Parts: sequence; C-alpha cells; structure tokens
Amino acid sequence: MSVPATQHPSAVQMRDVPEAVVRGDISAVLEKFPEDVVWYSPAADPAKRVYRGRDGLARFFGQLQERSNGTMRPEVEEVLGSDDHVVAFLHITAERDDDRLDVLVAHFATVGPGGFVRNWFLPSDTSAWNRFFG
Repeated sequence: MSVPATQHPSAVQMRDVPEAVVRGDISAVLEKFPEDVVWYSPAADPAKRVYRGRDGLARFFGQLQERSNGTMRPEVEEVLGSDDHVVAFLHITAERDDDRLDVLVAHFATVGPGGFVRNWFLPSDTSAWNRFFG
C-alpha cells in the first residue's frame, strides 16, 4: 500500500510550521529547522534576501509579524513531501491600515538532519509581497 505524498513525515513536519506561526509560537517554528538553516526570500532589498541560522529565521518571521501588525495568516493549501524535499503551498493574508496582502506562496525546502535545511519562499506576486513587507 502506498502512502499519499501529503502524509510523508516531511510533509507532516512542514504542516506544523504555519500552524505555529499563526499561534505566534516562533520557538516551535525554529525547532523544525537546523542551526545552519538558510532561508531565501524574494525581498527587493538585497540585505533581506537571505537569512542564515535560526536567529536569522527568527528575524524573518519577526519582520513579517511587525510589518503586518500581527495579522499575517498562512493557511496550508497543500504539502507534498519526500525523504529529501518538501513543498508547501500557502495562502497568506495580512492587513496593515488600509493595505491588504493576499498571495499564494510556494515554500520549497530540502530535508536534512535537524529539519528543513535550505528554504525558498516564493510568493505568487512578488511585487505585492515587497510592497507590503518591504
């Protein structure tokens, strides 16, 4: 009997990440990533394109929460996983004053010892993403 891709342990672990973000539990988020995590973001500012280590990843999530006044909500659309890779499709919304963000994000990650080692975070509309979070 084959196991659906969405039930692979990597997929199950990735599903926990946006749920922890919604709860504001960044410690639980960071537990899913190794100390040497690398996170690639589509930021217009070159200084905000790559975050290294758990401290860097905590800064990334902190900036998203700060710029959205705590309103950023990732909702899992689908997660596909294997022993080596995982892809999560997230519907992300956020509001700030009269500004609203509503995008689909593909989060690609390589799986290694300690969690999701290399991560690429790709919104469907990078212009809207950078306008809102830039």
